[in-house]
Amino acid sequence: MRSISEKVTIKTFRGISGLEEIATEWEFITKVMDGKRFFHLADWYRCYLNALEDQPDTVLFTVVYVSDNPEAIFPLKISSQRIFGLKMRVLQLPSHPHMCLNDFVVAKPERVKTYVPLVLKHLKEVPGLSWDYIYLPRVLEESAAVTALAEQSNIWNVRRSCGQCDYLVMRPYNLMFQGFSKTFRNNMRRAKKRAEDLGNITYTSASKHPELGMAYEAFLDVEASGWKGRKGSGTAIKLDKKLESFYRLLMEHYSRSGGCEIHIMWHDKKPISVEFSLITDSTLYTVKIGYDENYSFCSPGHLLREYLMNYYENKGGISFNNLITDASWHSGWKPQFYNVFHYYLCRPTVRGWIAYVYQKALLEIRPVWLVLKPKLRNLNIIPGRFARA
Repeated sequence: MRSISEKVTIKTFRGISGLEEIATEWEFITKVMDGKRFFHLADWYRCYLNALEDQPDTVLFTVVYVSDNPEAIFPLKISSQRIFGLKMRVLQLPSHPHMCLNDFVVAKPERVKTYVPLVLKHLKEVPGLSWDYIYLPRVLEESAAVTALAEQSNIWNVRRSCGQCDYLVMRPYNLMFQGFSKTFRNNMRRAKKRAEDLGNITYTSASKHPELGMAYEAFLDVEASGWKGRKGSGTAIKLDKKLESFYRLLMEHYSRSGGCEIHIMWHDKKPISVEFSLITDSTLYTVKIGYDENYSFCSPGHLLREYLMNYYENKGGISFNNLITDASWHSGWKPQFYNVFHYYLCRPTVRGWIAYVYQKALLEIRPVWLVLKPKLRNLNIIPGRFARA
């Protein structure tokens, strides 16, 4: 690890203009990163700031330079939360329901622990900026953000599990299939037979325009065809201008370097299953999926995944398929996984202590709540989950 005696400079930039000002530094860092992911790239934040963020200037990018070379970027958004009636000032990794994973952007993660105290000291000196705790939502157990928290003894720290991030190791599909349970193998054979009985089943993969643009429209239609559409929860991407803009920007920016692909299963000329994927450093990320529920009898989502495994076995270049979440349908594919956590870093102040006690209490209460919740639902004391239309 480099000595802290080397010249270290820290600067903070704001919003869209700040991001563009450090675009060269960002690219320099990600080029030398080991194991960078799609959400480490500057394009991820470009799409977020331009489509999802109502107040782009509340997003800060704090850059660490060592001997004038950029080594780390800490993206943090200014926000707030009420705890016991007190309005707490929060700095958090930018997050959104459609931004499922987060992290700092660090060239050499083993050095990040050295930077944290310096970054915190710098942030205290930024005019007009103050906070009571820092919130890091949905960070992987192996992430730079988690590494950064190790040995930070002067910060009250709370870690809360929030699920897993499943992934598949790419290998010949016949070997994968042999590892499935007997029940899942039979289900896959049955689904494939039902699809074959329909006739005219085809699959396509698009990564370049104009095919990619046409595939994107099909993706929107299929994703909105079921319970997320107008007759259901109304949460489909197509029905939300900000979400539609976000995914369109992702397609446009990532496709410039071959990093966006849309895969579709068709019945005749009708798309019945879709996947919106991003690719970074030989990993295929399943960002969004959808299928036409009228075809659920032939499990089009699973058949599209089978197609993808065979497609990339022949094409090469992909070592992992990261499924991002831990959705129940993953289980049949026997995925491996990373643990995912929320982290809270509370300042050693009275307000920071209140936030720490509150988050600590939630951590203790959560296991009890998870046991009680289904019982309370059964007794109609709390409402059940949204019923799919």
